[in-house]
Amino acid sequence: MQRINEDIKTGNFKQVYLLYGSEDYLRNQYRDRLKDALLGGGDAMNLSCFEGKDINHPQIVDLAETMPFLAERRVIVIENSGLFKGGSDVLADYLKEMSPTAYFVFSEKEVDKRNRLFKAAKDQGYISEFGEQDENTLTRWIAGIVKKEGMEIEGAAVALLLYKTGTDMENIEKELEKLICY
Repeated sequence: MQRINEDIKTGNFKQVYLLYGSEDYLRNQYRDRLKDALLGGGDAMNLSCFEGKDINHPQIVDLAETMPFLAERRVIVIENSGLFKGGSDVLADYLKEMSPTAYFVFSEKEVDKRNRLFKAAKDQGYISEFGEQDENTLTRWIAGIVKKEGMEIEGAAVALLLYKTGTDMENIEKELEKLICY
């Protein structure tokens, strides 16, 4: 995660980012931050998003080979495709010799590290795992959100919140929003 933050700050990006793991909230946050930073100003004309298992692999390669319109990058976001479980030889081969203007952001729940596409993404870019966060990390995160709202929360209240909501950060954020509004 620190590497992604550094890339966003410096503007020096890898051409392939694979974000995977069970923590959807963090994966989605970093996907959106990367997408916005790569587009550099919200130019949605050079953004293509694909989701699900029914993705046409040759179409993605053709899209990646298309020159971006009045920008330096074409950003392709692919989510929950299962490509890193089942594999895609077409994309694996393409990532090895891809267009210098194409940038991929993959967001997957599960991956198989033995997969050809995983290995190609690792060679050409950066891979980050977003696993379930521990209680100390969640406690600091909750305290930070509450502090931004100009409030305070006691340790016992944080423990009760975590007991009731579990460790899913998206669920915690929604419950915190309710508490803050109340």
